[in-house]
Amino acid sequence: MYLILLIGFFMALFLLILLIGKKNKVIIDKVFLCMFVVYTITMGGAFIEVYNVKNGYPYPHLMNVTWLFLLLHGPFLWFYVKSLTVPNFKIKPIHLFHFAPFILYSIVHSFNFIQLSGAEKILLFTENTFTKTGFFKFGSMVIGISTIGYNIVALKLLQNHLKTIKNRFSNIEDKDLIWLKRLVIASLVIFTLNVGLYNVNNYFKFSEYFALSQIAYSFSTVYVFYIGYYGIKQGRIFVDNPTSELDDIIVFSNQVVSASNENNTFTDIIDQLTLVMERQQPYLDPEITLAKLSGILKVKPELLSEILNAHLNQNFFDFINIYRVEEFKLRSINPENNHLSILGIAYDCGFNSKAAFYRAFNKFEKMSPTAYMSSCS
Repeated sequence: MYLILLIGFFMALFLLILLIGKKNKVIIDKVFLCMFVVYTITMGGAFIEVYNVKNGYPYPHLMNVTWLFLLLHGPFLWFYVKSLTVPNFKIKPIHLFHFAPFILYSIVHSFNFIQLSGAEKILLFTENTFTKTGFFKFGSMVIGISTIGYNIVALKLLQNHLKTIKNRFSNIEDKDLIWLKRLVIASLVIFTLNVGLYNVNNYFKFSEYFALSQIAYSFSTVYVFYIGYYGIKQGRIFVDNPTSELDDIIVFSNQVVSASNENNTFTDIIDQLTLVMERQQPYLDPEITLAKLSGILKVKPELLSEILNAHLNQNFFDFINIYRVEEFKLRSINPENNHLSILGIAYDCGFNSKAAFYRAFNKFEKMSPTAYMSSCS
């Protein structure tokens, strides 16, 4: 367990130093930095606790403190996901209520444990009586509910985010936050298992407290590395969009604009849209967005999105990529493109990665591009 905790601590510390040194920090960077302050304290504190147990409690006043910081993991995950997925996200005073459980438990814990003498703290640990107290059992339950609850909320935010960006962008690979969704799902599985074991063990005592902790520590080390690696690589999703555009594109599926009942207006826009797509071929631009296409059509983005969603039964992402796939099919049988690879043709059609192209082609054609090319030859 020593090695696991040391690796986790030094990884968290290294990533924290990188974040501190980053210049021109925006809200995402500041939230991420705060997360790693908490992760570094958590991993370092856990190491000190294990060291105390294995070496006769040389630092008793540093025992039984780290677990309080677990109450901050969920709130900071929520802040991080919100700062990534909400344009111009700002922390408001009401958001500070997320830290209420940590503050309250810290105050109570200061009276229950922190003020005890070193000898009294050692006695609680050597006899393992601290895990039998109602305060510890209730605290374990609160941490479990907080951790699982925040991960569920984060997963819901990420699912909503995916719907939002598919209504805004034609290429979403750097914006879909799939890496974070995978981490949250893994966290839900591991933490639910771990929290369940902790709370059952509080009553049935089938294992030592520190033996169970190894599950949490091992996963936490992987967690810190994973979120640190991908989090530092993750760019700002809405950085290139002016505020006026962002205001136009909020929760498309629930919006009803003044032209909703004007069937003639919708028909005219659909006809105009079809004409633009066929003649100007804006889908060939890898960076085409709903806002850009709306500018070409001279209509509001929310109106165009309503037409796509409600009248064509498509989101913007699928609408554009259907045209790209059809363009690929035309170009792939053109002898003038024989010198190009499959991927080369796909790039010319507006796709910006092999993975995005293959996913789109398989979705709309129910076969791979290679199989399609073979069927045409």
